[in-house]
Parts: sequence; C-alpha cells; structure tokens
Amino acid sequence: MSRGLRFKVIITLVVLLGSLYFLIPTIRIATMSPEERARRSVEDVEGYDRLMKQAIKLGLDLSGGMYLALEVDDSKLKDSEKIDVVDRAREIIVNRVDQFGVAEPIVQREGQKRIIVQLPGLQDPDRARRLIGQTAMLEWRLIRQQQELAAVLNKMDRILRGIPADSLVETADLETEIGVVPDTAAVADVAAAPSLDTLLTGSPVETPSMNVPLQTVDRDKPFTSLITSVYRDWLLVAEGDIPAVRRLLASPEAADAIPGDSRFIWYDEWINIPEGGRGKFLFLVSTEEGVSGKNLVNASTSPNPSSPTQLIVNFRFNRRGAREFSRFTGENTGRFTAIILDGKIRSYPIIRVKIPDGQGYIEGNFTDAEARDLSIILRAGALPVDLNVVEERTVGPSLGADSIRMGVRAAIFGLVLVVLFMLVYYKISGGIASLALLFNLIILCGLLAYLGAALTLPGIAGIILTIGMAIDANVLIFERIREELRKAKTIRSAVDAGYDRAFTTILDANLTTLITAVVLWQFGTGAIKGFATTLSIGIIASMFTALVFSRMIFDLWTRSGRVKKLSI
Repeated sequence: MSRGLRFKVIITLVVLLGSLYFLIPTIRIATMSPEERARRSVEDVEGYDRLMKQAIKLGLDLSGGMYLALEVDDSKLKDSEKIDVVDRAREIIVNRVDQFGVAEPIVQREGQKRIIVQLPGLQDPDRARRLIGQTAMLEWRLIRQQQELAAVLNKMDRILRGIPADSLVETADLETEIGVVPDTAAVADVAAAPSLDTLLTGSPVETPSMNVPLQTVDRDKPFTSLITSVYRDWLLVAEGDIPAVRRLLASPEAADAIPGDSRFIWYDEWINIPEGGRGKFLFLVSTEEGVSGKNLVNASTSPNPSSPTQLIVNFRFNRRGAREFSRFTGENTGRFTAIILDGKIRSYPIIRVKIPDGQGYIEGNFTDAEARDLSIILRAGALPVDLNVVEERTVGPSLGADSIRMGVRAAIFGLVLVVLFMLVYYKISGGIASLALLFNLIILCGLLAYLGAALTLPGIAGIILTIGMAIDANVLIFERIREELRKAKTIRSAVDAGYDRAFTTILDANLTTLITAVVLWQFGTGAIKGFATTLSIGIIASMFTALVFSRMIFDLWTRSGRVKKLSI
C-alpha cells in the first residue's frame, strides 16, 4: 500500500469514527422508548440533559413550539439611550426565558432592531407572550388626596360644560345637585372605617361600603355626574359609565383641567357595587415616581396570609432601593400609594410607618401562574423599551411529528431509489457510490450534532438535495472512467484519468453551490438558515466521499491487478 493510499485510509477512518462518535447520543435518544426517556429524565437528570444537549436538536417546525420576532420601539428614547438598548432588552428576555423553564430556547439579535425568540416544545404561547412582552416597569406613586381630587373634579366639570352632554350621558331629566366632594361627616365616616392592617403591605382595601354617593347627574357637571361614589381618596365608576368617562378623560379639555403633575389611572380589577353591578376605581395619581422597581433584587411568591388560596408576590430592594423606599415611606406616612406595573395599578396600600428594610409584597387577583410569572419578570428586571411583535408562529407537537415522519419517509424513499438505480446501472461501482452516499449522510449528521445545529423541515429538504448532489459527483466520475475504458486503457489508467478529468467539474459545481449556501446562511433567517446549514455540510461531505472515499475504494480494489474487468 502506497503512502498516499495509507494516508487516505487513515483520514477516512478518523472521519468515520469521529462522525459516529458524535452521532452516538442521537442514536441513543432515538432508540429510547418514551417510558425510558421519562424514567431517565427523573432518575438521571444531569446525564439525560447532557445526552439531549449532545444529540441533534430539532427545530421549531419539527419539535413544535413558538417563534417570535420582536422589534424594539426606541422612538421615545434619547440618542444616548438607543446605543445598546437592543442588547439590554435581549439580555432581559434571556433571563426571563431561562426562568420560564423552556428547554433549549434561542434568543438572538437580528439586524438593527429585532430580537428573535424560539421556544421549542412550548405548550402555552399566551403565557410566553405575556412573559416576554411585558415591560415590567414597576413604580410607586402617591395617590392624590381628597382636597386635590376635589379641585380637579370641579375644574373638569367647569371646563367640560362646553362638550355636548348628549354624546356622553343623558342628563335632561335630573335636577339633583350634589357637591363634587362628599360632605365632611360622610368622609369622616369613611375615614373611620376599619383601617388597613399593615403599612405598605399591599393589603387589600376592603370592598368599600359606598356611603359617599355621587349620583349627581347634572348637565352642569358632565364629569362628576358619571361618578358613582367617592371612597377614601379615589373614585368609583359604574361599568356602564366607564366608556363615557374614558372619552372625557381623553378629550383635550380634560387635559387642560388635569394638573401636569397628576394623571388619572384605572384600577385593573373590577369592584362589586353593593347596590348592584360592578365598577372600577379611578385614581388621581402623581406623575412623579416615588420609588422605582429598578433596584429590586429579589421577588418570590407565597400564600396570601388573609386569603391562603391566593398567592402574593414578595419583593426586596437592594441597599440603594431600600434607602429610597425608606425615604419615600417616611415622608408620606398616612398617605395612600399606588403600586403600578406597566401603567396599571396593582395595589393601593396606605403607608402607616416608615419602612427601613426595603421589603414588601404585591397582591391582586392573580392566578398561581400569573403570580409566578410576575415574580420572574420582577427578578429579571424591566425591559428598557417597548417591544412590538412583528411575526409570530406556533407549531403544535403533533404537526412537528408528522413533518418528521413525512420528511424521513421522503429521504429514505429517495435514497432507496438512488441506490437501486446506481446498482442496476453501474453494478459494483454503483455499490461503491452507494457506500459513499451512506458515508456522506453519516458525516452530515455527525457534523450537525457536533455543531449543535437544529434540524428543521427545510434542513431535511437540504439533506434530500444533498443525496442527489452526492450521487451526481459519482456519476460524473463513472462516465469519465467509461470513456477512458472505451479508449482501451487499462483499468488503473482509466480510474486515474476518470477522477482527474471529473475533479475540475465536481469542484466548480460544488463550489458555486457552496457559495450560494453560505450567502443564504449569512442573510437568511430561521428556516432558510436551516436549509443552508445542511446544504453546506452536505456539499463538503459529498466532495470528501466522492473524491477521497470512493477513490480509496477503487484504489484498494484495482491495485492488486487481479481485476480483469471493471464492473461499471
């Protein structure tokens, strides 16, 4: 055996053994029954996770899951804040997704403003969308007191009288005239109601006894006539009047009436009205942020002491946040404060005493999943910018399984047809080409596992295309050898000349296709990248098997000199 041939044998064995080594985890996973997988995932968690990481991964279109393309909206940011906002948003999404418990998630930046999120195997896309897209801007703001609220309401009535009342509420038949602010005695009664238990603990304000009625439908009071009652420092609006109140608050006249340092915010939950029906609280809140949630260091859930069937979200500030929290609570003792998450009031506790340790909790009508997700979001931190969903795809696991089955069936069917054709048309030489084709697939799959690339449905199409291209190289070589044999050359001379003449053609064809695949991989997204990945690996593998492996087999076969007629 010549030195060159010995080198080819060694290289071929190294490539074959290396590819099989990287394929072992995939083979082990593929041959496990569902019961064994479930058992291994419980009894040997670390080993099973390691095996899964080393095996070929399936893309979203094969394993099922969710694909989100998010675009950063940085129109409200200053130029200095736009520099790394996409990277910061990506890091926060990574933290949230990691804690969400999705296996092998992919979160990557694409272009200037986009972030791609892939969550394989996800079963609850709505929950994931909330978890990823929620800005989680947590803040504490003071609720304006009754005197300030009364002044604003009076001013709004005065300014809004110019708006046609018919478009807002029927006022013609009612003549009762009641002041905007409840009488002192009534307010005193409300103030003397059972107090909240803790200071800034988020304890719920008990469902108020609506004993400060404001059923004052008056054409001269277009805003307050829509208010059902006042309770403590905020308003209650019946469900039927909420649309009209929203329209009034959105009018330019209302903007003139509301001080620049205040704004109205609705409470997110419905309140049962004792007289029947339901409504929502409307708070006049300071626009100045009292305490920011950016200094939160931990958040967790625990049962609500006053309602054990519900969860509350506990939080803790770092040292800096605790100082801000201590100052805020110390300066505003006795005041109500609003805990606002992404512009929605979650709680409205009263500050009883100064809180120096920077700890508290948020409560609301959370489901268990919502409470846990909120704690995850708070731990991961607030997004520095709003994200818009520009593309969303969800694939069910059953559809992914069907895709795998159909794709594998197509690949096997194509492979069998090609092998049969080669055996019939080129006989033993066709068998060598078929071995090269099988070797090609082993290398391709081994490299996919080594690189950690995900196999997608377009990736399977790339593999099928590779099968055709790999056999095409062998066909070129065999036809050249046939031509040389027809010139009455010896077998060894015909084989050498056949490979030499076909080399340039094979190299040119594969090189141009490889360049195209690289361009697709560089500029494509998702499914296109999957196709480009398998096609690129397949082209390289097919060149190796056609020019090195099959040549080595022919050399070993014909070198002895005992072959009198080449079966080709």
